[in-house]
Amino acid sequence: MIPVVVAAARTAVRPTDGELAGWNPVELAAAVGREVLQSARLDPSSLDEVIVGCADPVGACGANVARAIALAARWPAHIGGMVIDRAETSGLAAVQTAAAAIASGQARTVMVVGLGLCSVVPPGAAAVNRIYGAPWGGVAERFADAGGLLPAPRLTERAAAAAGISRAELDAAAEQSRRRRADADPSPAVVAVEARPHPSADRGAYRGDPVVSDVIRDWGSTAGLPPAFDDDGLLTAASFAVPADAVAAVLLQAEPAPGIARITGMGRAAGDPFDPIGEVAAAVAVALRSAGVGLDEIDRIEVVEHNAASALLVAAALNVPAGRVNCDGGAVATGNSCAAEELRLITDGLGGVGRLLAISAGPGGSAAAVFDLACQLR
Repeated sequence: MIPVVVAAARTAVRPTDGELAGWNPVELAAAVGREVLQSARLDPSSLDEVIVGCADPVGACGANVARAIALAARWPAHIGGMVIDRAETSGLAAVQTAAAAIASGQARTVMVVGLGLCSVVPPGAAAVNRIYGAPWGGVAERFADAGGLLPAPRLTERAAAAAGISRAELDAAAEQSRRRRADADPSPAVVAVEARPHPSADRGAYRGDPVVSDVIRDWGSTAGLPPAFDDDGLLTAASFAVPADAVAAVLLQAEPAPGIARITGMGRAAGDPFDPIGEVAAAVAVALRSAGVGLDEIDRIEVVEHNAASALLVAAALNVPAGRVNCDGGAVATGNSCAAEELRLITDGLGGVGRLLAISAGPGGSAAAVFDLACQLR
């Protein structure tokens, strides 16, 4: 059975400690999930499972948050849930897991949720509290002779420098991302949720106000900004996608359900942990091969922008012009809501035509999926 996307929705992408910071991730995901079912005109009883992508399934996002979402949404108790943690590719991996379950006949209707409420559970939260021991034991020893593993941003900017990418090119790429995002039409996938600002927030929002638009970060002139990580580094606050708040969800069913996109190809890869884009060319090759198309037949390439360098490195690895990637801007413009940003590539891309290639990549690996959009389903 071929999996199709029948509905999708997301919140606006907002800054941490802002309008969405007072939400519990479970409650916000339940609200978005209800909107998705309403859009699809489906009764919750038709759901087989909820699958959540989350790179930090701890605290408010822990304890099988997928099952909690189903119960908090007041859906039937027979609906189960699971959580996928695949680091930077958790969101797309959750979509792939749902699609595989449908293709194999294990499920017919699956809700996939990407969690990225970074105000509540910040990136890296799973590694912060070491009461039960430090994570990744034994890994440091394996790579000690190579100088040790580096945090993803520092790894990315060093790879950019090795590739001959300059600070000026990264600044220009970041500005292009912001300009494209500002010029793009508002996403039809955004649903209004009420503002629940952090008590210390000073952003002019009051509890209950509708939150309907993405924030666009504006740094003005970036020439004088200092390096954000290494003293001689290339990334600055303007070219780095800071953590943000958002939740996104897509509903998958098996054909012949009337869908707005067909999932035709999927791929995942991993490789050298010093590779900041996780063997992305291999993941894309698998996705394209399973879809039976070439890269020249893809109409939109959407990539999670962890920073301006990561998007340029992905474009170079795929041997495509950087201008083909993220034609409506990316996370550098708004902030990175982690797994929710991965699903945002899908929710926003479904409004287009032709074929969409969604990509997420980082040192932990890469993931890619090909979607045939609505015009090709009719």
